[in-house]
Amino acid sequence: MHIVELDVFAAAHGALAWPWIALDATHTRLAFAESGTTIATRVLDGKGTTVTPGPSFTLPEDLLLPATDPEKGLRAFALDSAGTQLALLGTGAEGGVVVTLQVAAGDAQTKRTRLADLATGDLVARALAFDRTGTHLWISADSATESAILLVDASSHELLGIARGAVFPPPAVHELHVHPTDDAVLLLASCGQDGTFARVAGWSGGDPRSVALLPTALDEGAEPAGFVGFSTDLAHVHLVEAEALRTHAWPGLMELASVPLDPEMVSSYAGVVLDHRILVDGAVEDDASDDAVMIFDRTGLRGSRVKPPVPSGMWVGRFGRDGLVTVESKGEPVTARIVRLPPPGN
Repeated sequence: MHIVELDVFAAAHGALAWPWIALDATHTRLAFAESGTTIATRVLDGKGTTVTPGPSFTLPEDLLLPATDPEKGLRAFALDSAGTQLALLGTGAEGGVVVTLQVAAGDAQTKRTRLADLATGDLVARALAFDRTGTHLWISADSATESAILLVDASSHELLGIARGAVFPPPAVHELHVHPTDDAVLLLASCGQDGTFARVAGWSGGDPRSVALLPTALDEGAEPAGFVGFSTDLAHVHLVEAEALRTHAWPGLMELASVPLDPEMVSSYAGVVLDHRILVDGAVEDDASDDAVMIFDRTGLRGSRVKPPVPSGMWVGRFGRDGLVTVESKGEPVTARIVRLPPPGN
């Protein structure tokens, strides 16, 4: 595999939930904790060959990383597609909060709202993402009795809608994946031996106040799986289990196909869709330190092992048309890389 390294940087993570690096909705900008007090950004140029620094954001004093109080501090962050607005989730002096930091004409603007003022119930926020337009925030939260996906105006923090569902088996790790063209988001809740649950929330008719859960085939859970990506035609979702790549219809998540991985490989529950290629990350079954990658065509039906060298570390997600962000699994901070995986002959 032809690998071109575009950038290397150190990313702090502390008590952050995975992923430790936030990608914007266009997958051309990213944000990471440069230090315990600063979130830095990187921008990919239009050709997909050069990465440059973007704006930096200073964290509020009660949302530092890591916090002096283990029960408080920053838990998650998201970057908008313009690269000038950062959203934070954490536990501050007044409890759970959502904060947006905006850089406009050189002036920093801050909006801060208690989670308890957004929705009733003892909800704890787990993940957030800007919607595809950058004007709204998706927030995934849960309590002892329910799960919820909130839609919040990014500027005013007005609650536009909330979609409530059954509680996930604890402990659940939440990830939000924004659909590139639909006003919808995919929530994956990884619940250990209880498997992975998937929920889809969205709205139609241009009215975000009508946000609701869309019934899916994975509402009640399935085998543990990780997000690979939306298909090139955006009509399907690829998820990878330990030993198989599965393709689901969007947005109902009905299973369309299941293809076994190489028998000598176990996935790391991660992958990317790069142009017309689907890549699945993993390791050799008898040697977890030996990286292994499979490549599938756009259908997700035909695949094979990739010959070394292959990208190392944990895969964060796609960056640009043929780029990938990875981080090393150990260290504080960890080493992060942005690499290109151009097709053979390019």
